Order: sequence, then C-alpha cells, then structure tokens
Amino acid sequence: MDSGQDRVGGVSAKEVEHQSKAVRFGLLLTSVHDRSVPVGQQTAEHHELISVAVDHGFDLVVAGQHFAAPTLRYLQPIPYLTSIAMQFPTVEVATGVLLLPLHHPLTVAEEVATMDAVTGGRVIMGVGIGYSQDEFDAFGVDRTTRTERFEESVEVIRGLWAGQPLTHYGRFYQLDNIELSTLPVQQPHPPIWVGAQVEASVRRAARLGDAWYAAPFPTHRQLVDLYRAYREERAAHGHRALTAIPVRREVYIADNPVEAEAAVSSGAASRYGTYRSWGLEVDNGLGHRDWLDNRFVLGSPSDVAEGLSYLMAQVEHSHFIYKPQWPGYDHAHAMAQLKRFGAEVIPLLSGTNHPAL
Repeated sequence: MDSGQDRVGGVSAKEVEHQSKAVRFGLLLTSVHDRSVPVGQQTAEHHELISVAVDHGFDLVVAGQHFAAPTLRYLQPIPYLTSIAMQFPTVEVATGVLLLPLHHPLTVAEEVATMDAVTGGRVIMGVGIGYSQDEFDAFGVDRTTRTERFEESVEVIRGLWAGQPLTHYGRFYQLDNIELSTLPVQQPHPPIWVGAQVEASVRRAARLGDAWYAAPFPTHRQLVDLYRAYREERAAHGHRALTAIPVRREVYIADNPVEAEAAVSSGAASRYGTYRSWGLEVDNGLGHRDWLDNRFVLGSPSDVAEGLSYLMAQVEHSHFIYKPQWPGYDHAHAMAQLKRFGAEVIPLLSGTNHPAL
C-alpha cells in the first residue's frame, strides 16, 4: 500500500498463487431493480449470473436483507436462497446478512434449520445488527436495543440448535422448555458469520460468531487493522484458531485503472448514496477519488489480481465475495464483469484455469 493511501497492488505472481490458492469464491446477489421491474426479470438475471459463476469455480451464493425498501427490491433471503440451492446443487448459500434484532430468535432458528435440512447442509447463516431507523420503526423495535437483542438472539439460536429443550429468560426473549421441530443437518450447526465494520462490532463477531463477515465499507488499511483486532479477540476468549474470514471488496474490471474508475464512479455514488440515505455511515470525509482508491480494487485483470492478492496476504480470506451488479448498468454489463473476473482474475489468484464463456 502507498504511504498515505490504501491503494493495493504490487505483489509478485508467486505471492498471488501462494496467498490465494485456498480462497473460495462467492457471488453476491444485489438489487439493482425497484418493484416496477417484473420480479421474473430480476430472478432470471440472478440465475444467469449464478450459472456463469458456477462455471468459473464459484461455490457460494450470498444474498442480504432489507425491508420496506420500494426503491430497491430485496427478495427475502431465506426463501430465495433455499430455492436457489435447490436449483444449483453444487453451491452453498449464505444469508449476508439477516437483520437479527428484527426477528424472534425462535423463528430464525427454525427457518435456518429447515433451510439447512432441505439443502443437505449447504447453509451459512450471516447475521448483523442492522442500521436503518425506518426498518426498526416498521417493526416497532427500539433501535438503541439492537446490540443487546443481537447478542441474546445468537445465544438463544445456538441453544436451540443444540437439540435439547431450552429454557431462557433474558431481557428480550423468554423460552420455557422449548425444543425445535427441525434441527440443522450440519453439526454442531450451520456456520454463523457476523457482519461488522467497526472495531467494537468486529470484536463482538470474534466472541459470538464462527467468522467475521467483513463488509466492504472500511478502507483497505482499516480492514487489515480490524482483522488484527478480530484475531486478538478470538485468542483472548480461547476460541479455536479460525482466523480466515469471508471478505467483501468492491471490484471493477476495465483495461486500466483510469477507465475502471470512470466506469464505476456513478454506480458507486448511487449505491453508497442509497446506503447513506438509509442511515449507514460509510463516508470518512475523503475526496471522491481517494474514497474509491481506499475501498475499491480497480483496473485490468492483473491490477485486480495484484490488489486482491495484497489484501489476502494481509488478511487471511476463507472466501472472497464478489459483486458484479451496479446501479445504472444493465444485466449484460454485469455478465461481462463476472465473466472477466472468472476467466481473467481467478486464474491469476488460484493458479488454475476456468473455462471462458
């Protein structure tokens, strides 16, 4: 990384192969349509993206959750990912993330266990505390209680998945000798990924989760620092040595960094403007170009591979979660980005070739 900025790059091909050979690749399905677009168009586009991703070695599909957002249609991840897993039997699916404080943990435990059972154990439960005041208001949940609700929910879900009757009298949830009707196939339970982007929440992820699901909002340098805090916290609490994490970074491929920056700039402004309007703090005062440089990996396939490899050398990835869709670009554009990532970037990262489509 350059002194004074977080731009990534400048590693050897040997380092690329060494640092990245064990990394798995996941496809993030995002919303670029509002409810005026037929839902069948959105699902057809997603399915075409998944098919291409699978052909290029991806084995995970991730989808997130928002409620009452008419400007962007979010298909609810538990039923949607279950249907995807049934149509694509080689992939795992991950909720990335469920807004846990908005749900009763008994409901989540039953639904995710059912999802895991019908998919034959191909489920990862990603969870987060949420941030949109409108969503908390819609559910009648006091946003100031979200951290405590989240922590209690994780405790209850783990207890229910243990397969024994659970009695729990907490601040928000009371269960008296409750036993699930369906248990997960995976033992002891599906992996729990905890989404987090600041040090306090990353340390919470280290204590409560099986992995920290790294959001794309921290800068590259912050990602490295947060990873160190994550490892430190896990060690302090005697957790097993599970330090590899699923990571999201924003990627855009073009013939050179200048072209990539110009192409992604408007889409990034639209996407992150939406996040800010929903109440997410994602801007640290940097100028627009510095903001992109510090969070995005942009440029040619070799530029992108070098940038990702640098981060993988600093932060041990279990998965890299890739998003090809950007507001303002049509489906053909997303497909072209995905094909280039699969055909031209992954071989540089893994040392293996995947078929070009």
